[in-house]
Amino acid sequence: MEDEEEEPGKKKRKLDDGLGPGVAEQAKIQYLLTKWNLQSDAIVKHVLEDLPLKELEDLANSGYVPDKFNAMKSAAELLARHAAECRERKTLPGGGPLDAISTFKFRWKLDADTEKVLRGLSHAHLRHVLTEYNGTVPLQDLIADAESVELDEDLTENALPDAPGMQTYSRFGRLELIDPLADCAVFGDANLTFAVKLARHRKALGHVGRVIATTFEELDTLR
Repeated sequence: MEDEEEEPGKKKRKLDDGLGPGVAEQAKIQYLLTKWNLQSDAIVKHVLEDLPLKELEDLANSGYVPDKFNAMKSAAELLARHAAECRERKTLPGGGPLDAISTFKFRWKLDADTEKVLRGLSHAHLRHVLTEYNGTVPLQDLIADAESVELDEDLTENALPDAPGMQTYSRFGRLELIDPLADCAVFGDANLTFAVKLARHRKALGHVGRVIATTFEELDTLR
C-alpha cells in the first residue's frame, strides 16, 4: 500500500516548534528519568513533558526524588504536586493570611508605604484602585481620580462607599447565604436580639431586602 500523501500545508511536528518538548527539554527529561531510575514510567515522563525548561532544570539541580514506594500516591502524582508547590512558592505571596491588598501589593511589587496608603482608603476608593490599576498610571494619580468617580447606587458593589476599604471589600468575597434582594422573616425571636444583629449584618453588606421579626413576648416584657 502506498503511503498517503501529506495534506498540503500540513507540516510534521518538530521537537522545537513550541507544540511539545524541545531538544533541551527532552535531554533534561531523559536525565531525570535516568537519575530517578524511572525510565519505564510513562506517566512520570508525561508529567515532565508538561514542565517548562526552567522547572526541569530546577528539578535536575535539586535533590528531589519522587517516592516510588509511597503507599498512597504514585511517583507521578508526587512529582506533579512537588512541581506545583515549587511553582507556587515562586509566583505567589508567602504563607499566612492574605487579603486583596496583600496579593495586590505582591503582584505589582509595591512597598510597605504604598500598602499603608491602600489600607487607609475608603471602600469606594479602594475598589476603584484595585479594579483600574494596570501599572501604567502612578498609583497616587489613580487614588486622586477616585474622588471624581460617580457611583451607580443600584449596584451592590457600590454599597457603603465611605466605609473602611479592606473590611468592606473583603465581605464581597464571602459566601452569601441570603439573597441581598430578598426579604427575611424571623419568627418567635424572644427579645429580638438575633433579628437586630441580622438586620445590621445585612445593612453592612449592602442588602436592600427587609428583615421582618416577630416575638411571643408581651410588649412590657419586651421593653
